[in-house]
Amino acid sequence: MTNIPKKKWNQKHLAALIIISTAYIAVFVNIQGFKAMLPLVQDEFLISRAQVGLYSSFYFFSTVMIAVFSGRIADYLGTKKGLVLGVCIVALMMILHSVSPYFGLILILAFFTGIAFSLITPSVNKGVIELSEPSKRSSSMGLVHGGGGLGGFFGAVMLPYFGEMVGWRTALLFSSIFALLIAFFIFRFYQPVVEKKKVEENEVSSEENKTTTLKEDLKYLLKNRYLVSVFLMGAIFGMGISSVTGHFPLYLARDLGTTASFAGLGLGIYHIGGITGQPFWGLVNERVFHGNRRKGLSLLGLLVAGLIFFFGLVVSRFNFPPYAILLFSFLLGFCTLGIIAIYFTAVSELVSSKYTGVVTGLALIFPRTSTVITPPLFGLVADITGTYALSWVLLGAVVLTLTLGFLYFSGKNSKSACTNSRAE
Repeated sequence: MTNIPKKKWNQKHLAALIIISTAYIAVFVNIQGFKAMLPLVQDEFLISRAQVGLYSSFYFFSTVMIAVFSGRIADYLGTKKGLVLGVCIVALMMILHSVSPYFGLILILAFFTGIAFSLITPSVNKGVIELSEPSKRSSSMGLVHGGGGLGGFFGAVMLPYFGEMVGWRTALLFSSIFALLIAFFIFRFYQPVVEKKKVEENEVSSEENKTTTLKEDLKYLLKNRYLVSVFLMGAIFGMGISSVTGHFPLYLARDLGTTASFAGLGLGIYHIGGITGQPFWGLVNERVFHGNRRKGLSLLGLLVAGLIFFFGLVVSRFNFPPYAILLFSFLLGFCTLGIIAIYFTAVSELVSSKYTGVVTGLALIFPRTSTVITPPLFGLVADITGTYALSWVLLGAVVLTLTLGFLYFSGKNSKSACTNSRAE
């Protein structure tokens, strides 16, 4: 992963990457927009913070269950079909959210929404790896996944605003229609770009061409110890993102005393941080660390831990002005969401393109398992103590421990893993 020859951006490839990113925009407008309206939902259904956290748990529980299978499906369907199908189903689920009379029913719908979303990420990553030169994979991944941050920003800022005006159900209905329009846009305009490869790159061994079972693929992938250690960082990114997106509006509104609209703005600024952070950290990883994913992931893990401690020990205890709160929200998103691009690039580079979908699905199990467990516990601690301060501190301790664990366990295997990935 070092000294990779740099090539100019292919304009057709860049256009295809931007079109792929619109799938994330559509989905995150709905999902993050709904989470930003959770203070309104909580008021209507009179539920606790721990119960609010269950939404993320139900949503990600299904994604954990089918993560590897969704990767296999993405390999079979291809990028275009996987994106269109996933976005359409998410839109349908959100329409049903908007007419649900009980919060328990919304939790069930969250479960099926997670299944639909599971088709999108492997399809996105498959498209990025196929389109991007090795020297631009991390920044390309950041560009596409930045679409999620952009969608999250607009959803978190606009939906609570409209939700206070016309009700959260009506606001969610309009965002669902937007997702359907994006699905049509992808169907109409996305054309897979296939480069002509050199003859020797097209020649693969009979072993590569041989159809293998999912069990055989997983057994092969899990033999890579460095790959398994990278999955620890996936757990960190899952914990940090799910806790923030699932509770941040409530934290700002309940602990810091802001309005629901400002709380949504805070979550939106968090996503703006992610939009800028993902391509930024991708470039840092390629230019400063010369493609060394281990260094990039380790640095971000330490920064995320420090920021989470800062929220628990400083922000929660002192009365900061609104602009400072927004600045801290930006920095949290800048680092926490910045992990995504490097994480998925790292796991995708460690295997041949044959395994891109499956390894993405496998890589998703770790962040999504942490997202099932963390948000309810994060909220439960807040229910017990009356504030989110201790929740932040405990989360920071776990993130720091996992980062140090990654540094230790990856050290022995990273050099050989990088050599193998360059050979691919």
